Amino acid sequence: MLNDPFHNRLLEIVLRLPGAYEDRPWGSVHCKVAGKIFVGWGRRGDGEMELGFRTDLELQSMLVASDPRFTIAKYVGQYGGVDMRLGTAPNWDEVEHFIVESYRRIAPKKLVKELDAQDGAAGLAVAAKPAGKSAAAAKKTAAAKKMVAVKKSSTAKKTVAKSPAKQASATKKTATKKTATKKPAAKKPAAKKPATRK
Repeated sequence: MLNDPFHNRLLEIVLRLPGAYEDRPWGSVHCKVAGKIFVGWGRRGDGEMELGFRTDLELQSMLVASDPRFTIAKYVGQYGGVDMRLGTAPNWDEVEHFIVESYRRIAPKKLVKELDAQDGAAGLAVAAKPAGKSAAAAKKTAAAKKMVAVKKSSTAKKTVAKSPAKQASATKKTATKKTATKKPAAKKPAAKKPATRK
């Protein structure tokens, strides 16, 4: 990956972040801050570059539901890990936004404050907060939220739209169900120790 322009561009973004460094613990690139991985990348079998980063679970589900470039990361998906296929002409502002936001989730507060100060003093293009997103990234996030909201409302309508007969039956079953109450187990008296004489 030494002469890979995508690798060089990604590493350039990462190395602007306070305390961030490149590591290759399993052969592919993983970038860390304070010993913790916040982003990684590598070429897929088909040659396409793939980026892995962290986000919150809500945004993770929206990205995966709304854009085929995103998938839930294999090992860290339960913690908000997302894999993003970059394609042949990535939107570098969007990529930088995801890297910086992932860094903010993982980095110690002291380094995040240093990044904020660095952004303010130097006026760098590093996306500081969601309000600093590129227009394209903001539109995608809004579209993803709308899509998730539509899916949730259609699911809610399906569960609410029961026939009156089924609702009555469900109510009757609940009313006739007897709940068993367990009595606490009786305490056994402690065995008395024989008195010892001195």
